[in-house]
Amino acid sequence: MSEDELKKCAEFAREMAAEAGTIMHKYSEMDQQVERKGDNSPVTIADKSINSLLIEKVKATFPDHGVLGEEESHETDRDVLWVCDPIDGTVSFILHSPHSMFSLALAIKGEVVLAVTYNPWTDELFEAQKGKGATKNSKPIHVSDRVWGDGALIVSTSDPIHKGYPTDTPEAMLKIRSEGNRLFHLAGCVFKGMMIAQGHADGYIFPYDTAHDIAAVKLIVEEAGGSVTNLAGEEQRYDRKINGAIVSHKGVHDQLREIAADYAYSGD
Repeated sequence: MSEDELKKCAEFAREMAAEAGTIMHKYSEMDQQVERKGDNSPVTIADKSINSLLIEKVKATFPDHGVLGEEESHETDRDVLWVCDPIDGTVSFILHSPHSMFSLALAIKGEVVLAVTYNPWTDELFEAQKGKGATKNSKPIHVSDRVWGDGALIVSTSDPIHKGYPTDTPEAMLKIRSEGNRLFHLAGCVFKGMMIAQGHADGYIFPYDTAHDIAAVKLIVEEAGGSVTNLAGEEQRYDRKINGAIVSHKGVHDQLREIAADYAYSGD
């Protein structure tokens, strides 16, 4: 993709983030009509409206591009894909918590080259392009220099017994805290990722296979100096199902990979 084409894509992503924010504000003031997906997770009219708008705009602006998202958009046969989570943190959105965010990434043959995330409640726009660093509202951001055992802050799901999160098993929580770190439970995959990109937190383990939750986080955190791999510490594509993710930086990444391997949830 040429520099001019990438510039056009970046402007498109910013405009889409702003429109998504407007939709989120609009529907946050209404009674939420919540449906349940196959995995029993919630979806709202706002989620569907943002997703439909993205599909419409991509078809009109970039007819050769595809869309891979959470809601009704699972194209994987295109070299260039917009990977979107219309509202990451739908439960937070329903509860009027400021942890829900819009997330959009551009992947070429599975590699994320451009990403934006937007928190409409705080008006914070995070952006990254491959090799160009990461910003929040046009100002550079960077991960922290904390290390494991020296007060590193590990963030996990808002539900301390959430099925699937390795950091939420009693053994893992004890290990994290007993080795001189802090553990904080917080909603929103993208929100947690942006905390790490800004240096406010240091790492989290994402145990699921949904690329739309992590694609934008991947590039923004890495361009902020961090590291995002699969659960085995390896690189992976973001145009298909993923093998979870470790979102962190070099000060804690290896230790989180060990926890992901040693404390995977095995209950019902």
